[in-house]
Amino acid sequence: MLRILVFAGLFSFSAFAADPIVVSSGDTQTAVVELYTSEGCSSCPPADRWLSRLIEVPKDELDVLALAFHVDYWDYLGWKDRFSSAAYTSRQRQLGANNLQNTIYTPEFFVNGMETRGSGNILDKIRQANQQPSPLDLKLTVSRDKTGLVLELQSTAERDTTGQLHHRYLVYENKLSTDVKRGENSGEILRHEQVVRYMSKAKGLRAQNRYRIEIDPDWQPENVGVAVLVTSPGNRHYLQAVRTPVASLLTRE
Repeated sequence: MLRILVFAGLFSFSAFAADPIVVSSGDTQTAVVELYTSEGCSSCPPADRWLSRLIEVPKDELDVLALAFHVDYWDYLGWKDRFSSAAYTSRQRQLGANNLQNTIYTPEFFVNGMETRGSGNILDKIRQANQQPSPLDLKLTVSRDKTGLVLELQSTAERDTTGQLHHRYLVYENKLSTDVKRGENSGEILRHEQVVRYMSKAKGLRAQNRYRIEIDPDWQPENVGVAVLVTSPGNRHYLQAVRTPVASLLTRE
């Protein structure tokens, strides 16, 4: 009986025994587009749809990490956005303060931390970032253990950046939809891409970094990706980002 149980345990674990995923940043800067949005805001669905088209552009045309942060300050108006977080609202407030804004709003776009209005301006800023040489080389290795994703980040720079830069780990999810029952979008089926489902606290960047993220059972494994974003403290300057889908690590063979 013991031999059977041991064999069964090995078989269960091997169902997830995929090869680690390894990705590296390029020689130029990856632009980071952040959309602050809410299912309770009637002006947000067009911005959500525009972001979904942006991620379809091939990487060799636009190298961009797109992130949709759902804020919570619309939740009191009759519809609670299940993807919203007070942490994302706090992040938007910080970026707004960095841009000397008197207020924040939805939908609001930032490109590399700079408030940007209008699709043409967003695309221009992405292209400008993509033309800048990257001050950092990032190599991200993602593997999994029984219940979590293990991220190992190597960072090299032309100058010593130990303790001078911050980085965050994020999980995003695609192909999400919600049948909204109340609020400004009542009766609408809203579809979302690149929704941030997890964001770590800011951490000092070292040459070798390691982090573990517990897998949330609510995530759709085939639609999940992870990203790392490197900025100066306070998100005033964006230096580099790297991302990858992780379906091969989350779905059973």
